[in-house]
Amino acid sequence: MKHNAAFDAFLRDEVNLNQSRIDRLNGSTKAVSEFLSQKLDAFDKVERQGSYALRTMIKPVREHQEYDADTLLFMQPQEGWRARDYINDLHRCLLANRNYADKAHRQTRCVMIDYAGDFHLDIVPCIAGNGGKLYICNHHINQFEPTDGTGYRDWFNERSNITHGNLKGVTRLLKYLRDHKGNYTAPSILLTTLIGNTVPINYDGDDFKSLPDALQTVANRINDFLQANPRMPQIANPVLPDEDFTRKWDQQKYENFRRQFQFATNRINEAMAATEPGESIAKWQRLFGDGFGKRRNAGGAQRA
Repeated sequence: MKHNAAFDAFLRDEVNLNQSRIDRLNGSTKAVSEFLSQKLDAFDKVERQGSYALRTMIKPVREHQEYDADTLLFMQPQEGWRARDYINDLHRCLLANRNYADKAHRQTRCVMIDYAGDFHLDIVPCIAGNGGKLYICNHHINQFEPTDGTGYRDWFNERSNITHGNLKGVTRLLKYLRDHKGNYTAPSILLTTLIGNTVPINYDGDDFKSLPDALQTVANRINDFLQANPRMPQIANPVLPDEDFTRKWDQQKYENFRRQFQFATNRINEAMAATEPGESIAKWQRLFGDGFGKRRNAGGAQRA
């Protein structure tokens, strides 16, 4: 059974990032963007990136655990500058502000602002090259690397629109299973790409008409792909085909992901096939935990 209302409540109460944390993140992003627009000579604009842009962030497993958010800082090309110079210039600018001086830390491809106990914001310098191609900066090896965060966002959003927006809820649910079960590892960009790849362009059927339908459809299509590939396949960036998202996996990690994902897909199918409400809720709880199907009373406590 589908239990649409239970899924909505589960996302709201257990999975989605708290609105208060989103408000703090948005406020901090706005503040640092305004500061950089005034003080960073090469500043062009700032865009959200990754799960922050896609709206697929979820709560950390532990209440006070930090989470990541990424922004792309477009900088105007500077004559004679190499990749490292853009990150150094951003870092220098942030250090000059007392609000960021003790929070700003250089990383390989970004400057991280660490809001301790809440989140850290990765600011990734991005430079336009010849022909309009975009590049991020690798400080460690001092080289430019191709990127297209905006193209990826548009690619995923196009598929999400086909599913009436349910693809974003499915992404949060599958990230929740990854983080809270801890049975496998999969980088978010890789998992999100697998999810997006299940949606054909110009599709107009009913396989994604509700969140539970979309979850079952996506899980089975990913599982079919995984079971057809016992050896780790290449899972490429759909907008930069030369970028292989499986570079952080190996065969052993892939096999474990393949096995655990099949197990989760079987449980999704069993829960959807159940015809008695109590039995179905119990099957969903076997997958997601006791937080699924619980209703909250006026005081905020949970009850079955």
